[in-house]
Amino acid sequence: MKDGGNSPGAVKSSVKTDAVPVEYDSWKKEAEAVAAGIRRRVLAHTIAHNGGYLSQACSSAEIFAALYTRLLRLKPLDKPLLPAAFPGVPGPERPALTGAAFNGADDPELDNFILSPAQYALVLYAALVETGRMDEKGMEDYNKDGSTVEMIGAEHSPGMEVTTGSLGQGISQAAGIALARRIRQESGRVVMFMSDGECESGQFWEAVQAASFHKLGNLLIFVDMNGFQCDGKRDTVMEIEPFDKRLESFGARVWRICGHDLNEIIRVGELPPVETPTFILCDTDPCCDMPVLKQRYPKYHYVRFVNSGEKTEYQKFLNALNEKKEAETEGGAAEVSLEIRSKVHAKNLVKWALAHPEVYVLSADLTSSVEADGFRDAYPANFLSMGIAEQNMLSFAGGMARKGLVPLIHTFAVFIYRRSFDQIAMSIAYPNLPVKMFGFLPGILTPGGATHQAIEDIALMRALPNMTVLEPGDALEAEAVLEIAYRIPGPVYVRQLRGEVPVLFDGSEPIQFGKYRKLGSGKDLVLITSGICTEEGLRAAIALRAKGLAISHYHISTLKPFDHPDIVEEIAGSRFGAVTLENHSTIGGLGSIVAEAMAEVGAGKPLRRLGIPDTFVHGASRRYLMKEYGLDAMALIAAIEKLSGQRFSIVEDDLRKGFTPAALSAAKAEAL
Repeated sequence: MKDGGNSPGAVKSSVKTDAVPVEYDSWKKEAEAVAAGIRRRVLAHTIAHNGGYLSQACSSAEIFAALYTRLLRLKPLDKPLLPAAFPGVPGPERPALTGAAFNGADDPELDNFILSPAQYALVLYAALVETGRMDEKGMEDYNKDGSTVEMIGAEHSPGMEVTTGSLGQGISQAAGIALARRIRQESGRVVMFMSDGECESGQFWEAVQAASFHKLGNLLIFVDMNGFQCDGKRDTVMEIEPFDKRLESFGARVWRICGHDLNEIIRVGELPPVETPTFILCDTDPCCDMPVLKQRYPKYHYVRFVNSGEKTEYQKFLNALNEKKEAETEGGAAEVSLEIRSKVHAKNLVKWALAHPEVYVLSADLTSSVEADGFRDAYPANFLSMGIAEQNMLSFAGGMARKGLVPLIHTFAVFIYRRSFDQIAMSIAYPNLPVKMFGFLPGILTPGGATHQAIEDIALMRALPNMTVLEPGDALEAEAVLEIAYRIPGPVYVRQLRGEVPVLFDGSEPIQFGKYRKLGSGKDLVLITSGICTEEGLRAAIALRAKGLAISHYHISTLKPFDHPDIVEEIAGSRFGAVTLENHSTIGGLGSIVAEAMAEVGAGKPLRRLGIPDTFVHGASRRYLMKEYGLDAMALIAAIEKLSGQRFSIVEDDLRKGFTPAALSAAKAEAL
């Protein structure tokens, strides 16, 4: 197998020489065929869906092939399994569903397999198909609404035994399972696959320390050392070398091998265990056997074709691999009249920062995904790559702010508050420091599933003293919120929009701190919306007014502080009461904010809170999830009908008469 030569991510080997050699036999031919099949399937999928995690397949195909053809002790299946439809998130009446069935039944003598970087799920699915564990029709359900074959795999996805999508958590779970198996005197091991970028997380090193201390010799970990992550080359994001020496200093047994050499993978993978966890560091090439990828250097993380010519080039390469499949063409975008603007935050940040030399942008390996790459390129001295280590990043920012700098945190919303809540509380909120946190993809805006969906961030962040919480609702507000956040003296959390965002509001009235937008007046009912749900509120309100219902509609962009006695007074004087609609849990968000304000003054009117119910959410498209969880215009109309005791007989076609369909139907689907 080629090692990539001098190409990016060229591999090396430093495997010890006391290992037992493996004969070139029928197994190796099978494993080579599986590895080639994994790459072909992921390439075909990437072409057909105009996007995919292709470099991950290139770098890890031999590792997965070795695992599923030889190393993993799994129960044979009578026939390939077809993934079931998503049954719903776990709850009191619904036990958790896991994808472990694709690895066989739970048995004391068999192995557990833990996939830590869940963005490799597509590679895992391909491996399951190639080894006869998953019906190839299951690949057709990848990232489809209502499917368990999610883009960012969760524990209900094929081959996934735990939910690990928030990088750095997988190894702790694997270590816990390994300890439990030892206590139960089970001979089966816990085998884990992880990526090199995860090692930037503090939790990773805590887990290695604990696994070594507790002598978890039944824990075997393969690391894909392809040298690249979301922001580009790993050593430009956060240096982890000498990784093998660092692991050894924590008490682990470490091997470093060529990750494309099946002999070496098996040689060390089949060595007898010792009384400490074993790490196999697999140096790999993210373009292995796929030179067409090299033109993307150094941005290999996710392939989305920039034009039809590039897609055709990949199709030709696929044809050359004798995997001739017709690329699916995407349907035309719906024609809408709403203006849609692209990357408004990215463009504004670069212009705005010119007059603010005290501003520094901190990123956690998601720089381009959170529209901070333009700032990085324009002001490299004011950009800090902190790696996948959000807890350190938040406290680090607090230290900077103490010395008069203004840090702007840029990452996905969920990684700001879930991972770093104590750091935010003690390093930023308590000393009331001007750290501005821009959390992207809030709520159900991401198809990444529960690990990536910030559905309780408002509840947590607004509970912190000194914290301001903002949420723009359209492109104009997403652009202007930067200056608003900067002017606020203390810490600010922004649920920021990215990518292609519609213009809903009049540009002559920019977003203002502590002020609402009144989008309509009426004495029957008060509607209060925030974020992306304001667009749905506009659609519903226009249709309902056409049926004779008088609605007052308020858009709230400052969620904390919330001081609007006039809104509460209007609710108290309304005919039917109020309805709130938000892209957040119904617990602790906009609905709770309004309920608290009403209770304070005794506004004796009904309040219906629409949002994500008391449940986790799964991975699917924004439009599907809004409908599934009752966040769209039709769900809002149904709630208003119930509250008012009236039937308005409104259908989707009626919504299009007074207002366009959802603006994002004309925009590209969200990715990571």
